[in-house]
Amino acid sequence: MKMLKILLGMFVMLIVAQAVSAVGDKLNITDIDVEVDGKNSKNLEDGDDISKEAEPESEIEFKIEITNSYNGSGTGDLDIEDITVEVTIQEIDDDDDLEEESREFDIRADDDKRVTINFKLPLEVDEGTFDVEILVEGEDENGLEHEATATITLEVEKENDEVRFQKRTLLSPSELSCQRTTQLTVGVLNTGSNDQDDSVLEIANSELEINF
Repeated sequence: MKMLKILLGMFVMLIVAQAVSAVGDKLNITDIDVEVDGKNSKNLEDGDDISKEAEPESEIEFKIEITNSYNGSGTGDLDIEDITVEVTIQEIDDDDDLEEESREFDIRADDDKRVTINFKLPLEVDEGTFDVEILVEGEDENGLEHEATATITLEVEKENDEVRFQKRTLLSPSELSCQRTTQLTVGVLNTGSNDQDDSVLEIANSELEINF
């Protein structure tokens, strides 16, 4: 009798565990378009590469079509609610991820919705190939959670030799008169793939006859 109770208890726990871990498959990623600095890669699928390479400070737009595949014929006629789309560019920012998430939305049965998510890559971005993971999650009217994922690949390339001025350039004081001095603070960042060992900063103004 004791053994029977133990077996029944294990059976109930197994059923509960399966119910808790159950995830539906009625949310589908049906189309992915990516625009990198105005150039498009259309109709991408899981496992595809984005054809346009990115660079430091590239602007990237993901347009993702999500479909509710409940169609009322044997599978029910259920809305999927509180859907979110999360896009993660993995380990691109000094080994840290860049993540953006959509607002929550609903999709009626046998319908779809297109979501747009934008990124601007940092100036100090790593060079290489990076996985972009797309995760879609939602819950139908019966409380069953649904999930869909896709992974595509983004390539970042840098010029071999490139330096850029950082935005914070300070001239103090900003107004000068004769026999006064000023101090110029300039930030310069190496955004290329090569080290710059013999860099020179030149400051010139023909009207003031300045050339340093």
